[in-house]
This record gives sequence, C-alpha cells and structure tokens, in this order.
Amino acid sequence: MPFRTDDGRDLEELLLAQRPADGHRFQVREGFDYEDPVSGRRYEVRAGRTSDLASVPSWLWSFIASYGRQSAPALLHDDRSDVADALGDRRAALALRREDDRVFRIALREQGVPLLRAWLMWAWVSADRERALGGVAGALFLVQAVLGAIVVVGASVAAFWNPAWLALLAVPALAAAPWWRLAPLMLLLNYVTGLLAPLIVLHLVSLAPFRLVEAIVELATAGDPAGVLRPTVRPDRRG
Repeated sequence: MPFRTDDGRDLEELLLAQRPADGHRFQVREGFDYEDPVSGRRYEVRAGRTSDLASVPSWLWSFIASYGRQSAPALLHDDRSDVADALGDRRAALALRREDDRVFRIALREQGVPLLRAWLMWAWVSADRERALGGVAGALFLVQAVLGAIVVVGASVAAFWNPAWLALLAVPALAAAPWWRLAPLMLLLNYVTGLLAPLIVLHLVSLAPFRLVEAIVELATAGDPAGVLRPTVRPDRRG
C-alpha cells in the first residue's frame, strides 16, 4: 500500500476532524505519505491542511461520494493543487497539474476505487485543470468536451427513430484527434459523460422535488431554505 503514515507504517486509518462541526471541510489530524509506483516519487500530506475531500456536488453523491476509498487520494490531490497554484506561472502549474492528476488517478485505483469511477474522477479534475490553467486552448477544450457529450447523447436518442444517426458518434472521435496527448481525455469526457448524462438527468428529476419540499418546510418554519443545498453546492460561511 503506497499510502503510509509519517513513520512508515501502512495507512490503516485516516484521522480527520470536521471543522466546524456542521461544516463541509475536514482537517487532517495526522499527516501521511504517498509513493507513486510509476516515478517512485514520494509525496507528503501534512497534518493541519483542510479540504472538502472529493469536491463532488451533493446532488451527484449517488454516483460518486465525497468521501470513502477516494479520501486519501483526494487529500493528496488538493495538496498538490495548492503546490501548483503557488508556482505563480500558469504554464508551469499546468505541467505540474497534469502529472499530479495522473498520480491522483493511480492512487484512486490503488485504494480500490472502481475503474470507471476512478477514470471519471480523473477526467473531471483534468477538465477543470485545462479550464483553469490552459488559457484559450483550455476554454476551447472544455467547450469541445461539452459539445462532444451533447453529440453523443443526441445521436444515441435519435437512433431510436433512425439507426443512421449513430454515424454521428464518430464525430467526437475525429474531433478529438488534434488534441494529441489530451485526445484520450477528450474521448472519455465525450463518450462516458455523454452516456451517463441521461442517468444524471433522471437522478436530478427525482431529487429536485425532495429538495423543493425541504426548502418549503424551511421557509415555513423560519429556517434557511438555501441551506438545503449545503454542503458542497453552497459553502458554509460560518467556518
């Protein structure tokens, strides 16, 4: 197990404190290390750092929870993201984040996160990396990722009436080729996200009425209707 305690033992427990007690952020009580099996490089997550663990909106927790087997890799990824941000150079930060995102994906698998879930988590954080650090190219990358997923959904739905529409499924693949090293990421974002989109929509259709009822009850009892969206959609500002 590449995750180890500061004194070299396998990481058998992850000690975290919820700060504040009703908030959405957690503080590492005892630091730990991670050794990348590919490069052999050792990474350290120190005690005292805070994180929201896996930054997954609460309405997607039915698919990927914010904590679990992904907790240690998520803490590692947050720490490495801070290191990249501190460089003060967008190109250098982008290069570092691409490497660190790869490490994140490997760490997820080593912690037993299912393959599809691990690759989806890697794809989403990688897409956000390109958006934040890739400049104009990053913005274009994100736009194409969204449009490609829409094409996949549209072609799949239209094929129920005419199978010929399935030919459109080749369009995202052809459009991904010019991205070279980022092409596999683009393909994953296009096809897997596109195929999952209907499931996410169905989930939201069932979740939205419950959240609405919650908000109405809060409003009727002089509570906080916006609080039904916590903890990850609306930050807890009391902390």
